[in-house]
Amino acid sequence: MSEKARSQTGIILALDRVQMFMNASNSSMLISIKKPSLNRAIALNLLLITLLIGTGGCFNRNRTADKLKEDTKEIQRFDSNLTFNDVTLEQADDKGKLWWKMKAKQASYSKDQKNAVIEDPKGELYQDGKPVFQIAAQKGEVKGDGKSILLKGAIVATDLRDGTILKGDELEWKPTEDVLFVRNNVTGTHKQMQFSAQEGRVLTRARTIELFRQIVALSKTPELQIRTEHLTWDVKGERVMGDRPIQVDQYKNKVLTDRGSADKAEVDLKAKTVNLQQNARLDLKEKGVQVSSNSLLWNLDAQTLASSQPITIVNPPQQVTLNANQGAVDLQKNTVDLVGNVRGVGQKNQSKLDADRVLWFITTQRFEATGNVNYRQENPPFSLLGPRASGKLDDQQVAVNGGRVELQITPQPQQ
Repeated sequence: MSEKARSQTGIILALDRVQMFMNASNSSMLISIKKPSLNRAIALNLLLITLLIGTGGCFNRNRTADKLKEDTKEIQRFDSNLTFNDVTLEQADDKGKLWWKMKAKQASYSKDQKNAVIEDPKGELYQDGKPVFQIAAQKGEVKGDGKSILLKGAIVATDLRDGTILKGDELEWKPTEDVLFVRNNVTGTHKQMQFSAQEGRVLTRARTIELFRQIVALSKTPELQIRTEHLTWDVKGERVMGDRPIQVDQYKNKVLTDRGSADKAEVDLKAKTVNLQQNARLDLKEKGVQVSSNSLLWNLDAQTLASSQPITIVNPPQQVTLNANQGAVDLQKNTVDLVGNVRGVGQKNQSKLDADRVLWFITTQRFEATGNVNYRQENPPFSLLGPRASGKLDDQQVAVNGGRVELQITPQPQQ
């Protein structure tokens, strides 16, 4: 074969090998090329020029053999690492339903590592063949058979179903698990909520968003701020659940009015209720009252608070404490209704009250007690027993009436 014939054969072989490589890659990932890589185009042009020069007979046989050896190395390098500009990549399951589709300014595919590195990717994530998220990033990597795609830098992911916008430094999509991870400096906006966290996980089929570490979530209606380390948001069910120590603040016109805390809680955004569980406490800052129990159901619209478990009411300014088996607070009427083994203590004058039921008025500090009423005080020392009583614990003004009333006065020792 002549030198010219060998040169022509080398060109055909190089082109055939590139085509074969592209076909092999198509078995796991479809690559659509709009424009050939500038670097690879230059490499091919240099190769072509070198081969054409070799056909001119200006170099000896040894020089031609050396050149063909160098050209072979260049072809091998080209074969093992391809770079394309303005490329579209997509991946589907075995039934042909898309998992994701991405456009990128540049994509480099390494056959040995079996992954693709992409620059400035923009595209969609699919579920059941339908787009569910629109995404954009600075760079990314498609791993293995396309079952995982990792994007980094200025991540923006928009849920096409409800408009939720997620941002962060890193995003990972696992279509076979229906899960989307967003990591590092995560923020989210939704018509109902805004939030920030260190990490987020979206279960796309279940329509839930799970947040981790340094979480601050803001609800628009009702106007709440939630702080915790782990939070699950059922987007479709409009519920927010926390299973770690959690703080829930209520605002009115951006002014803090009440603060709830507990070991765990559930916020129903539709019903506008907050269910505080385990070591639950609510500071009613406008009322100057603290309520604590292991279970507190806080109705934000009705402005009520209820507990079917032992409950404690504290009024720090008046130094009054009330305990009972269960109770309810009506913030509109400014009343506390306590039932079962009710005990009240006024620390100023060491006055004590026991009864089956006590209705306490927050604003006036007065109480109405019924059932086995027993009132005691130390200065001056006496006690009252009767079926009903009313008065104030902080100033020792108590009236017992109805049925049999007993008054016991304890004489003070002479000085």
